[in-house]
Amino acid sequence: MLSVSTALSAELETILLRELACCQSLLETVEAERQAIKALAIGDFHPINVRRLGILEQLQSIGDARDQAVGRIAAALSLTDSRSSLHALLDRWHGQEATAIRRHHGALMALAKHVREEIKQNVVLIDGIRGFVEQALTAGASALTDGNAYNRTGKPALAHSLSAVLYQQG
Repeated sequence: MLSVSTALSAELETILLRELACCQSLLETVEAERQAIKALAIGDFHPINVRRLGILEQLQSIGDARDQAVGRIAAALSLTDSRSSLHALLDRWHGQEATAIRRHHGALMALAKHVREEIKQNVVLIDGIRGFVEQALTAGASALTDGNAYNRTGKPALAHSLSAVLYQQG
């Protein structure tokens, strides 16, 4: 049975818990984004995206630390792979320490999958809103064919955007 020092396994466990907390924060930003999308609160997107970028940078840093810890554990276990992944490590690492790491890793993978699904839902909402706006603009443009609309130069408007059209009064 392969075993590793308590310090190394505790380090990896701490890293996974930090990663789990960051993923939870990412989920919260995705949920805040959904509320902003539903409310069409355009001004809320910038702070949400700034927060998300910070979280993604933290996740990158934590991922680098996780990879280093996995490498140290793989070396302590005398595994031959020069680039051992956490999955490969967990396939060969047994014992009480490995069980705790597997549990945290499983929770992290489940949360990451949930975050991806939530992001997909936001994309669907945004696409739906974009499609609605495009249809509304197209419907408005077709109304300009009645001959009573003029563009800024005074010429009849047949295919201009609604914001650049003046209607004849009288």
